[in-house]
Formats: sequence, structure tokens, C-alpha cells
Amino acid sequence: ANPCWGFDEGVGMTFFDITKLHAGVGDAPGGALADAPGSVLEVDFYHANPLLVMDDEALVAKAKAHLDTMLGPQCEAADVVDAAVVRLPQGVNWYYPGSYADMPDAQSQAIGNAYFVGDLVRTRHGSWSQEKAFVTGIEAANLICGRDIGDGVIPLPADEVHVAAGRTVLSAFKQLVGGGDKWRAPSLVDFVW
Repeated sequence: ANPCWGFDEGVGMTFFDITKLHAGVGDAPGGALADAPGSVLEVDFYHANPLLVMDDEALVAKAKAHLDTMLGPQCEAADVVDAAVVRLPQGVNWYYPGSYADMPDAQSQAIGNAYFVGDLVRTRHGSWSQEKAFVTGIEAANLICGRDIGDGVIPLPADEVHVAAGRTVLSAFKQLVGGGDKWRAPSLVDFVW
């Protein structure tokens, strides 16, 4: 999965290479799709209410154009042979670029005995989706029982050296460009256009 943003304000997307995800599945050597020509890709737009007014052909063209931008010449040379558009208004309404800042902490700031769990809760654990829902459940239980929030939570392994170095450089760059506030810096995607 490849999360992406920067094409439309507030709208994010993720694309999946279904061909690679299904490699090794099926009767054919290397999987059912291994010998098939082309690729099967899925593009999910989220926090995408502004796109709901577009017709199916326009959405398919938009997805193809975004993939062309990200994947380059090999994708640009490919044709869309078949497409299906599924619209789920307000299907995923918590996530959008920058949404982390709007997520609640495990314990309510306004009501002392209210707690939040699920993948919409802000946590420093680093997990996501179902794993994050599980972790935030343990964190909330710890808070209710008066234990340290991380008690019994298995931490994610530390970033590899090159990832940690990249994060440090990116953070310093965003701090500089944002005038001392890295959250006010433009997205790196903004520099592509």
C-alpha cells in the first residue's frame, strides 16, 4: 500500500498493486496473476467528499493521472482496460492529510472519566488500523486502572538507521521552511508542482 497526498487539498489516496498482493496465489506457477499481461491496481481516495460530484469516467481519469505522476513512464504508457468505481460517502471520515492533530487522546480532556479507543485515537505507539485499535484499548484500560499508559504494550522496533536519519533531516528541513514551526511547512509534494 502506498499512501499519497498533495493532489487535492485535504484529500488523500492509497494505491495497491493487486497483482503483486496476489502473487503466489492460485494454481499457476508464481500465482494466478503471474502470467497475465498488465497489472491490476486499486486506488482508494479518502476524505474525498469533493470528488463525489465527479462522474465515473472523470474519477478513473483522475486516478490514472495521479498514478502516471507517481509511477512515471511505465504507467503513462499503460491503458485502463477495465475500471469499477465504488462510492462510499462518509465511509472513512476520520482520516485526511494532517488529521492526526484532530484525533482525540485516549483520555478525554473535557470529561475526566471518558476514554477513547480505536484507530481514530492519537497514540505514540506507531501502529495503525486494527493493531492501533487493540493498542489503544490496552492504553485506555491502563489509564482506567491507574497504570502507566504503555504497561503491557509491546513497542514497535526502533527505526532503522537510514529511516531515523531521513526523519531527522526531514524534520529539520520542515522546521526551517515552516519558519520555526514544522507543522506550518508545506508538504514535500508541494515542491513537485
